[in-house]
Amino acid sequence: MTIDKERDARRHEAATWFARLGQKRVSTTDIHDFFEWRKDPDNARAYERVEKAWDTSRTLAGDPDIATLTAEALGQAPPRVRARHMVSRLWKPIAAGAMALAALGLVSVWTLNRPQAYATGVGEQRTLRLADGSQVVLDTNSRVEVRLRSDRRSVILVSGQAFFDVEGDPARPFVVAAGDTTVTAVGTRFDVRKLGQGAKVTLIEGRIDVGTSGMSKPAWSLTPGQQVVTARRSPQVQSVDAAREISWTTGRLIFAATPIQEAIAEVSRYSDRRIELKDAGIAQIPVSGAFDTGDTDAFIAALSGLYGVTASTGADGAIILEAPIT
Repeated sequence: MTIDKERDARRHEAATWFARLGQKRVSTTDIHDFFEWRKDPDNARAYERVEKAWDTSRTLAGDPDIATLTAEALGQAPPRVRARHMVSRLWKPIAAGAMALAALGLVSVWTLNRPQAYATGVGEQRTLRLADGSQVVLDTNSRVEVRLRSDRRSVILVSGQAFFDVEGDPARPFVVAAGDTTVTAVGTRFDVRKLGQGAKVTLIEGRIDVGTSGMSKPAWSLTPGQQVVTARRSPQVQSVDAAREISWTTGRLIFAATPIQEAIAEVSRYSDRRIELKDAGIAQIPVSGAFDTGDTDAFIAALSGLYGVTASTGADGAIILEAPIT
């Protein structure tokens, strides 16, 4: 095989892998085969060039000339755009590049290989299996954006909470961003909850580094059973009951001497029913118990039966909680 043909073959293989890994479902066999293929330095370089070409091509996808030429290269009908009579000389080389990408099968993943967004509604939970073998569990009313690349796996926790079970890969760190907080892991299990521009980070297994924007290096390195809340003014690493912190992943909320006010806020995340604490004097009463997520009635019944809290329904359907009648 000549050098040119070998180079073209590598490019085609790289483009094929790029398209395959950008799909919503990727088998573990494919993932294993990809890493074996990428061990060859020439293959790794070819794949990197494809990624760079992809990043460039995304900015061109909206240009009418590029879209038309790409469609022609794929044998598709050109999109309905206001056609220009002639592609300018400046754009011809770029258009040719887009056609080359189309020939390699890259255009078909313009949408698939963008950051993939996943979300849950109020009271909903969802488990995601990523292409690298990692697993993400989304809690109620949460949203993440995922992008897997050859050198880095990135997740943005836009809102809510998520549990991460990360597949080990020293060559590709797994980075979660939540507001100004960044969590870096290789292979580990941890939980992140976005709190404003900060986050609550809890490590279950392995090791993670946690930092915030503006820092040249991570500020905290957590070991299993440790937690840091970066939303606080002076964040400190503390030991916590890790199993209780992630009990939500099993559909349960566990409270241990938790102030009523905090327990109400947690229960309310899983339901559209509003709970109003009318009497501030009972806000700090400690509550203990385990409740199914979304079972507001059981929670209110426990407050009434065990702690004497009076519950009534307001005109708007909200649950009103008041101090015990003496």
